[in-house]
Amino acid sequence: MYIVLRFLFLFVLIVGSIQAQFSPGKLSKYHARYEGNANCEKCHEQGKKELSNGCIECHTPLQERITAGQGYHRGKTSSCGSCHSDHNGEEFELVYWPRDISTFDHSETGYRLSGKHIELKCAQCHKQEFITDQLIKTWAAENTDFSVLDRTFLGLNKDCQNCHTDVHKDEVGQDCAKCHNTLDWKRAGRDYDHQQARFLLTGAHQQVDCIKCHKIDELRTPKVWQLTGMAYDQCGHCHSDQHQGAYGSTCETCHSTRDWIKNLKPFDHSQTKYPTTGKHADVKCQRCHTRELTGKLPAYSQCLACHDDQHYGQFATRTDKGDCGSCHTVYGFQPTTFSQQMHSLSAFPLDGAHRTVPCNLCHKPFEPAVGVVTPQYTWIHQSCYVCHTDVHFNQFKTKYDNDCAKCHDTATFRQVTFDHSQAAFALDGKHRNVSCIECHFTSADLPGDVVLYIPLPHRCVDCHTITDQIR
Repeated sequence: MYIVLRFLFLFVLIVGSIQAQFSPGKLSKYHARYEGNANCEKCHEQGKKELSNGCIECHTPLQERITAGQGYHRGKTSSCGSCHSDHNGEEFELVYWPRDISTFDHSETGYRLSGKHIELKCAQCHKQEFITDQLIKTWAAENTDFSVLDRTFLGLNKDCQNCHTDVHKDEVGQDCAKCHNTLDWKRAGRDYDHQQARFLLTGAHQQVDCIKCHKIDELRTPKVWQLTGMAYDQCGHCHSDQHQGAYGSTCETCHSTRDWIKNLKPFDHSQTKYPTTGKHADVKCQRCHTRELTGKLPAYSQCLACHDDQHYGQFATRTDKGDCGSCHTVYGFQPTTFSQQMHSLSAFPLDGAHRTVPCNLCHKPFEPAVGVVTPQYTWIHQSCYVCHTDVHFNQFKTKYDNDCAKCHDTATFRQVTFDHSQAAFALDGKHRNVSCIECHFTSADLPGDVVLYIPLPHRCVDCHTITDQIR
C-alpha cells in the first residue's frame, strides 16, 4: 500500500511539472510574437507563474516614467499582472477598465482636470495626433505589429498648444495660463493681471474694457486681439491731444490716470516763461488756459491780456500801453505802488502844496462811458482851473488865458508874484508903493465878492481927486 501511494504521489508531481511547461492560454494579439514555450522566460521567472521585471524592461516608455516618478504608474514597479493579465485569448485587451472610465480620478496621473476639461471625453484628448513623445512613437513602431497609438494614454504633452491652436502665433509666449483658464477661455481679459505686462494699468485705465486698447486684428484668422506691437510710451498714441501740441507731448507732467481733468498734478509754473507768483499762484489753471485757447498759449506780456482795464483806456496812450505793473503788483491791486517820486516823472509833477493833497481829492470819480464810473487819472488839459475854481470869474481869459501861474505858485495861492510891468498899466513912481487892494477893490456887482482886475480904469481922474492932484 505504501508503494502505491508513493507511486501516485510521484505521478502527480510529474504530471504537474509537465503541465507547468505549457501555456495556460493564447496570448493577446499584442504579445503574439512571444507565443511559444521558448519565450515564457521573457515575462516569467523560470518555472514560476509570477511575472518577472521583464514588463518594464520591454515597455521602456513606462520604465522611464516610473523611474522619474511621473504619471499613473509611478511607484508601481511590480505586479503588472494584477491589472494587465494575459493568456486570455488573442482579442483580450490588456488595458481595460473594470469600472466606468468616466469615474477615473485623473489627478492620479499627475494632471488634474479642471473647468471645461472635466466635461471632455477621454478620446477627445487621448488620440494619436496629440501624441508628441517621440519615445512612445519609436517604441510603438519597433515593438508591436498593431496600431497602439490610437489607444494609448501615454505620450501627451501638458502644454496647451498640444491640443489647442496658438491663435496668437507665439507672439506672447507659450504659457497660456498667464491669461487663460480652463473655466472660460474668453475670460482672459478680465482675469489677466496686467501688472505683469510692460504697461501697468493705473487709475481710470483699470476700468477700461480691453477691447478699447487691444483692437481686433481683422487680418488674422481667427480674428484675435492685438497684444503686441502696440505703442504705449506716450499718451498721444491712444488719446487725442486736446491742446493740439501747445504743451508738448508729456501729458503726465500735468495729468494723472486717476482723473484726467479733476486730478491735475501740482504744476511747477516757475519752469515756464511766466512764473505764477502772488495771487496768481492761487488761480485755477482753467481761468487762464481756457478752451478758447486750444492749441495756443495764453498771452502774458501785459496784465490787460487777462484783466479788464478798470481805468477804461485812460493810460492807453502811454508808451507802456497802460501796463498795470506801473502802479500795481501781483500781490494785490490795492494799495497802489504809485508814489510821489513816481508822480514827479508823470506829466504833472507834484510840488508845493500839491504834495500834501490826498490823491482822491484830485482823482475823483468820473464817467468815461455810460453807466461806468471810475477815478480819473488823465486829463486833456492840465490847467489849474481843471481842479480849482476860477475866483476871478474869467477876468484873465483874454489876456492870459486864465493862466494862474502868471501870479500864483503851488506853495500858496495867497502869495502873488505878478510882474505889473507886463500889465496894461505899468507901475512907476509912488504907484509902486501902493497896496494892491487900493486899486483892485472888491465889487459886489459880480456874483459873490470878486476882486476886480480886468478891466479897470487907469486914468488919473479915475482914482485921484483934483485935491489929490494939487498935492
